[in-house]
This record gives sequence, C-alpha cells and structure tokens, in this order.
Amino acid sequence: MAANLKTNKHVEALKKGFQDIQTVMQEGNYKLFVKQFVAVLAVFLAFKYCNGQFNERISNYNGQMEAIHMQQSSEREYMTNKDLLFELEPHFPDISDKNGWLVSQILGVFKEANLTPQVNGSQSEDSSNPTYVAASLQVNSEMDFARFANFLADIENSNEYLKVSDFSITKDTSPEHLGNNKIAMKFNTIFPKEKIARTMFKDYEQIVAKKRAAANKKESAGGK
Repeated sequence: MAANLKTNKHVEALKKGFQDIQTVMQEGNYKLFVKQFVAVLAVFLAFKYCNGQFNERISNYNGQMEAIHMQQSSEREYMTNKDLLFELEPHFPDISDKNGWLVSQILGVFKEANLTPQVNGSQSEDSSNPTYVAASLQVNSEMDFARFANFLADIENSNEYLKVSDFSITKDTSPEHLGNNKIAMKFNTIFPKEKIARTMFKDYEQIVAKKRAAANKKESAGGK
C-alpha cells in the first residue's frame, strides 16, 4: 500500500525544515545558511559534473561495445561466407572445360546406371549472367518408373553440380517394351566465369590442403 504523504514523518520533517528556513530568512538571519548553502551548491555542482562525466563514459562504453559487437558479427558473417565458398566452389566445373564437361558427366552417370543415353542436339549456353555461364543439354533414354526414380536420386545426391531441370515421360506402347517409358531429360550445369577463392584468400592453399587431408582421413576411416 502506498504511503500517505500527509502522515509520512519524513515529509512532515522536510516541511518543517523549510518553514524554519523561511522564518530565519524573514528574520534577517540568512547568514546562518550561507556556508551551508554554498556547501550544498558545491556538492550539487560536483555531483552534476561527475554524473555528466559518468553518463558520457557510459555512452562511450556502450558505443564501443556496440562497435565491437558489429565487428564480431561482420567477422562471423565473413568467415561463414568464406567457408561456404570453399565448400561449394570445387563442385562447379571450370570454365575451360565447358565444351566437354557436361556431356562427359552425362555419359558417366548413364554408364554407372547401365543405361543408354541418346544426346538430342548440341549443348546450349547462356552467358548473360556476369558471373557464370549456364549450359544445358537434351538427352533421351528408356527405362521404367522405378529405375528412373533411382536415376534421378543418384544425380541429385551427386557431389558434382549436375541437375535435371526438366523431363517428360511417354509410355512405350509397343508389346516388346511393356512397362518401359521413353524419357526426355534436360541436364543443366553452371560454369563460373572465374573461380575467385584462390585470388581472394592468401591462405587458399593451406585451407585446401587441410580440407583434402580431412577428406582422405574420413575416407580411410570409412574403409576400415
């Protein structure tokens, strides 16, 4: 419950003190309070000055801490992007191989799946983007639904940047190919116009060596 100001002893004492000061001032004995007033004024000014300095220091401290947090955040974002670049860039093919890499990868995945591909037309390229060249190639083949599903899954789980962006399925109605389907697929990849990690980071070789050693260690552990 809030205190009643009318009956509060401290409030009453304060009121009486002011009344006493007023009485003394009216009686002309104000000199009795000069030293006390000067002392109180000095303390008040000193407190205000020190308090101002303290607030300024707090403000400076807060500003410095905010700057440190922003710097740490920027550093973390930079290191995250750096790690991501080192993780993704090796999966993209070199621009120097753009005339043969896509068809080579396609032939490889079909060979691994024991399927026969039929390349339909030549490789098309789009270099309108300033950082990469997008390439695509149409390929036809024949397989049943289950085999096609596994084939797509293997491509999606591949470490290489190879993607089937579009496909169409036509059921083969000939009696000798019962359950088979004619499938037309569009394979895509991206060739960066420049791989920038090597030129951006002075510790490129050391990082690549560490990643290679870690991969070899993991592979060795998996083989045991």
